[in-house]
Amino acid sequence: MSLADNLIDPSLIPACGGPPHELFDAWRGSDPVHWNPPSESYRTPMPHASLDKGFWVLTRYQDVVDVSRNQELFSSYEGSPVIWDWEPAQLEEQRAGLMGMKSADHMAVKKLVMPPFAPGELAAFRPEIDRVAGAIVDSVAGRGECEFVFDVASKLPVFTFCKLLGVPDRLRETVFTLGNQTADTENPGHRDESGSAFYALFGIAQELAAEKRANPDGSMLSRLVNGEVDGEKLDDVNIQMFFVTLSIAGHETTRSTAAHFVRLMHEHPDQYELLSSDVDRHLPNAIEEVLRHSPPVVKFRRTVMEDTEVGGQRVAKGDKIYLSYPAANRDPAVFPDPHRFDITRENASRHLAFGSGPHFCLGARLARYQLQALLGEIVTRIPDIRPAGPMEMLKSIWFNAITRMPVAFTAEG
Repeated sequence: MSLADNLIDPSLIPACGGPPHELFDAWRGSDPVHWNPPSESYRTPMPHASLDKGFWVLTRYQDVVDVSRNQELFSSYEGSPVIWDWEPAQLEEQRAGLMGMKSADHMAVKKLVMPPFAPGELAAFRPEIDRVAGAIVDSVAGRGECEFVFDVASKLPVFTFCKLLGVPDRLRETVFTLGNQTADTENPGHRDESGSAFYALFGIAQELAAEKRANPDGSMLSRLVNGEVDGEKLDDVNIQMFFVTLSIAGHETTRSTAAHFVRLMHEHPDQYELLSSDVDRHLPNAIEEVLRHSPPVVKFRRTVMEDTEVGGQRVAKGDKIYLSYPAANRDPAVFPDPHRFDITRENASRHLAFGSGPHFCLGARLARYQLQALLGEIVTRIPDIRPAGPMEMLKSIWFNAITRMPVAFTAEG
């Protein structure tokens, strides 16, 4: 195997214009639980981490679902949900986060923070989401052009995340910038070698936690700080890791999906014509198809807890499992003609862009609300929006993300 066929090459996604589906198709056909070896040339961008061990790549939908749902056998706690191999202190930090906790702790913490994501509370918040989506399009509609990712796509998820979490307006841009720097770990020049952005978010979380303890306000962070799990308050590292996770996941994925939506509609004008013929009818499923076709999150990790089998392949205790969401979302056993972009696909919502099992994304419903609000405004008010310059993608083994996409459209009069 060359490095070009190795999933730990951060240049692979930009080089392919997205996840390497030709590679996934080949593996799925002949080697569906594929061994991806380490690479001597790869150096992790994070301090106190390595990638000296290879891992098993799952390319079939059902294998990803089965492993995702079995935390006892395939743990996100043992080695963390991150593909890197951590030194002990950093592993404990990863385990303190919502995605890396033991199952019982994970469920208890989710109960603390779930209320803002419940249908009733989200329905009450939806008019504010709609208002902000309209204001975002207002800010560019008269210009006839903009840089879509940061002028448009990023603004609504950042606003929403900060409001729900209880981040004051004065810190919104700082949290947004630090979250981007923490996610953008693979690019020379951007690389956060010292982890300074990561730990700066820790500091902001600690500051806000102290404020919420003194003045509870019902926000998600306040509920986390003042709630209890098994009769005990969460410790500072739990709170800090939760904050860091949402600082990335709270905007990175929704922003990327909005950008992929505009790209895909331009690449498939027949589908955009169909969408435009009845936006209210087709938009929700069109969003699901974008999430299936171009999921923003590439993978997470599980660690094998005892010798067993996955998809007919023997795996050993301690082995790492790579859950490939793009590969699963193009499995022809579940999605006929999987590479075709079809906004009327009947089972598009079965995609795994939000994960599966106990670690299914708790913000999935909110993400759908935001995407419907923002993309509905775009399609109805600047319907001829189209890419108008070179598109740049994030160099990453984590995200299928567009970082720059100039667009043009007919300006509103």
